Amino acid sequence: MAMKVAIIGAGIGGLTLAHGLLKAGVDVRLFERDPSPRHRNQGYRIHISPVGEEALAATLPDAVRRRVIATATRPGDLVAGFDSQLNKQFEQVFPVAGPDAVTSVDRYAFRRALMTGLDDVIEFGKQFDSYEETSSSVEIAFADGSSTEADVLVGADGVGSRVRGQLLPELDVLDIGVRCIYGKVPLTDAVRAVAPEAFLRGFCFASDGAGTGVAFGPVMFREPPEEYGDYLMAVLTGTNSVLGASDEELFGMGPAELWAIVTRSVADWHPSIRLLIAAGEASAAFPITLRTCVTVPTWQSSRVTLLGDAVHPMTPAAGAGANTALWDAARLTQALTSAEDLAAYQHDVVANGQKIVTESLHNAERLFNVSIPV
Repeated sequence: MAMKVAIIGAGIGGLTLAHGLLKAGVDVRLFERDPSPRHRNQGYRIHISPVGEEALAATLPDAVRRRVIATATRPGDLVAGFDSQLNKQFEQVFPVAGPDAVTSVDRYAFRRALMTGLDDVIEFGKQFDSYEETSSSVEIAFADGSSTEADVLVGADGVGSRVRGQLLPELDVLDIGVRCIYGKVPLTDAVRAVAPEAFLRGFCFASDGAGTGVAFGPVMFREPPEEYGDYLMAVLTGTNSVLGASDEELFGMGPAELWAIVTRSVADWHPSIRLLIAAGEASAAFPITLRTCVTVPTWQSSRVTLLGDAVHPMTPAAGAGANTALWDAARLTQALTSAEDLAAYQHDVVANGQKIVTESLHNAERLFNVSIPV
């Protein structure tokens, strides 16, 4: 009888794991709290490193891999930093990737590509509630009163993981005090005309040196989703005091009010930046809180495990969160489809995750001008 694995969370890591296990003949069910695959369609740019590409190549069936390549964004060749008046602070140029390389993706388009072939595996509208381990299985309860049973339960449900909340209730997830307002600027001809060349070549970060920063990243599709076309991701970063809004205010605002904060924050910045923000799609703005762990936890369970932000939440300052989740998914696929046990996976995911979390913490202190207690 095939092993039965239940995955909580249809994010990047959970979807990749599902493909890896299905390819090996494992009986997989994936449970997602969102009501539909189109629920989170704001879109934002994610960097895919060689680590992430290798994990995708190791786990995805050929048809899904081709779909990921087709819907990825065109490779860039630059990472650069500027002050608020567009004076260059640093620049790093990379070789241009090949035609089939996946070096950056739009999260919504990427998830939709990863859902290819999983229609019979994913159940939407399923909020995890709790689990109970028995001698022969793990029983999983959902908020709607339904339940299921599996040999292994995988929490791939992100930084606020409910699976981790039961497995590791003592884990502290640290709020580093930085808030982000994500948005996008459609890449019309007028926007392309005023955008600095560097902003269209790769990831760029501008800062006023006093705690306000704006990141820009081009999202130029090989094949765009139905919902939108090419855009420039724009992300405002700062503390509550810098943004001039408490959490209660910030997370109670509508998109237009959030974008007004972005507009106000760059009012005396370089004209090109002001013009880009003015051309932003105000209805696409949304806020997030940056959270991280400091020490990646260890745990003892032969039936319940974790991957991605559920086990090692980190700031985006190392550009490694998604890639580490992909690495976890490939490593867990290997563990569950070989003679290894979960303890071997858990040892490796803690060791690998810890060094990346530490790098992310150090980068965040420099990038966001904050002191993170560790």
